[in-house]
Amino acid sequence: MILRSPAKINLFLNIIKKRNDSYHNIETYFQFVNLYDEITLDAITGSKINFSSNSDLICDDDNLCVKAAKILKNYVAGGFDYNVSIKLSKNIPIGGGLGGGSSNAASVLLGLNDLWKCDLKKEELLSLGEKLGSDVPVFINGFSAYGENTGNQLTNYSFDKKYFLIVDPGIHVSSKIMYEKYEIKDCIKRINLDNMHQNIGFNSFENLLCKENSEIKDLLQILRRFGNGSVSGSGGCLFSMFDDEDGAKNISKHISDKYRTYIVHSLNRI
Repeated sequence: MILRSPAKINLFLNIIKKRNDSYHNIETYFQFVNLYDEITLDAITGSKINFSSNSDLICDDDNLCVKAAKILKNYVAGGFDYNVSIKLSKNIPIGGGLGGGSSNAASVLLGLNDLWKCDLKKEELLSLGEKLGSDVPVFINGFSAYGENTGNQLTNYSFDKKYFLIVDPGIHVSSKIMYEKYEIKDCIKRINLDNMHQNIGFNSFENLLCKENSEIKDLLQILRRFGNGSVSGSGGCLFSMFDDEDGAKNISKHISDKYRTYIVHSLNRI
């Protein structure tokens, strides 16, 4: 079984408050784009979970693919030896705020639900996904969406097709560390479905990221000089949004060749 695991961009990210459980309440828009990792799931003999990847940055036995398989295996444990070989081919930048790990976890849950014939309902998979990470549910849900609470309370929404230039500065940013460092000050009072179009591009992490990473600050200035530029998630990838592909191609010419760039388009559902 071969699965395509898509990336997401946060068109805006507004952090509202820190919760007692150490998570944060946020307001965001999860926009899927056509940049994919590829996951291959194969049934194997024995009761084990094997994992391999083309990336040296991913630990073999402590990553979201393996965690997703284990949490599903424990949930449906019965008289069957659940086993699988997971092969992950990474294309989405790691630690870039594009949701690659969360997308991988969701893809494994959805894929194994079929491969192992678990027949779990979407509600059950969403509940398991929440235990793996606050961004996992949106990938299980399968629709680009406005997210509230920790990002798990979703309202499906569709934008007209847009194109994006994604710039990867090669800086691995830990979401956990960013949230720990963040102070509730760089926020808009509320971003909701009525005013979100006016707040596209806002990100509560931007000031902190620019303070700690001069390259991110410099790249944002370049993008904004020629149009618009924003941070996705907790960084470090940046993006510009356009109505057509030519706009993205034109701005990409102003980005140094030492940075990886991707020209992608929006997906309202996956």
